[in-house]
Amino acid sequence: MVVEYRYAEGKMDRIPSLVAELVKLKVDVLVSPNGPAILAAKQATKTVPIVMVVVLDPVATGIVDSLARPGGNITGVSTLNRELSGKRLELLKEAVPRISRVGVLWDANAPGPNIGFKEYMRRVL
Repeated sequence: MVVEYRYAEGKMDRIPSLVAELVKLKVDVLVSPNGPAILAAKQATKTVPIVMVVVLDPVATGIVDSLARPGGNITGVSTLNRELSGKRLELLKEAVPRISRVGVLWDANAPGPNIGFKEYMRRVL
């Protein structure tokens, strides 16, 4: 088995060309933990199987239509941690009842953390 690795080196604009390069090589499967790369692969091919291994919600980010029926050539796993974001804050408030200020750091440009942040806010308000 030959594994063809490609790295965007932090340059997200390179992802579509890297995906196109792999499709041209006629790989048997594309595997990625990166949401933008999965979306680029989804646009680049309808026949090569795409395996997602993601921590973000593939439905909320538009990778698949539903978890029950992802459709097309995409399959894989997702940890769906976003539901836990608010629960973590809730547990923290139970453990430290007098807590009044909590700092949250996240990447405002990434879809997964933005979804999780909404869960934090829902628990606070």
